[in-house]
Amino acid sequence: MNAQPVIHAAIAFDEGYITPVYVLLTSIFVNNKDCQVQVHAIATDVSDTEKAKIVAYVRQQGGNMHFYELSPEVTEGFPVPDEQEAYITLATYYRLFFPRLIPQEIERLLYLDVDMLIVGNLLGLYQTDLGEYTVGAIMEAEMPLRPEIGMNRLEDYFNAGVLLMDMYKWREQHITDQALRIIATQPEKLQYHDQDALNMVFKGKWYRLDSRYNLMKAYIPYDLPKRDYEKFLQDKVIIHYNGRNKPWHRACENKFRFLYPQYLHQSPRAHLGRYMKKTITRKGLAQLFYNRILETYFDYPEVGNVWRRLKGVIGK
Repeated sequence: MNAQPVIHAAIAFDEGYITPVYVLLTSIFVNNKDCQVQVHAIATDVSDTEKAKIVAYVRQQGGNMHFYELSPEVTEGFPVPDEQEAYITLATYYRLFFPRLIPQEIERLLYLDVDMLIVGNLLGLYQTDLGEYTVGAIMEAEMPLRPEIGMNRLEDYFNAGVLLMDMYKWREQHITDQALRIIATQPEKLQYHDQDALNMVFKGKWYRLDSRYNLMKAYIPYDLPKRDYEKFLQDKVIIHYNGRNKPWHRACENKFRFLYPQYLHQSPRAHLGRYMKKTITRKGLAQLFYNRILETYFDYPEVGNVWRRLKGVIGK
């Protein structure tokens, strides 16, 4: 009997993301039953009791979970997001430290942000031949030109939410050290924190993965009708709920936010409500209402056809 292929995945989080972590893990195991998933995690302000529960759940699903300790002093002085960007915490920097913490014999690591769902099999992504490159990633489609960090071509900037990392090359090239040096010496340039630092290190020299492995909002057609959702998602593997509002917020704008409760209900946190509390301003509420109306317009083209006919009749 052949052994199952092994996938080494990494996540980083703090106490505010425990439920989304369970949902992410659930989505991994539901869609990767043919693989043996080893999860490597850095978690701060999460109790040992809670960690033990997560480990037990992962083992129950046929995988394994490894927690690593990171001293608070390591990230002391790192640029901290302002309150308006509270969805980004110091945990965003933790991905830089996995190459120092995981066992040396692990050849590659798939880093995943915790605001994601895995809706397909990860093995094809994990086994991607990176050739001469140290990391595989997906272009950040909404990023403007950033000459201050050396990014003069849109296609050269990647989103760090999904990183397929060649551990040998990463360590050999001292990527973590280079990124930490940039964070320490050029913090004023880092609009997107360690993601900017990593892009400054790689300077466009990274393997271009297909967007189906990091389906951000910008890669979802704004006029995609609801009847085509299933067809559109057929070859997608990772949905990334990037941005301020996540699927556990009422103001989430992502068309595929409905998938989150489907995996939540299969997770150990099924007893909890879908939404987490988050204040929404009057301006934000107006924008949300507009977005929902626009979404309905495209979700149901027949509604738009009726509206156009009515406008034609009224205009006569």
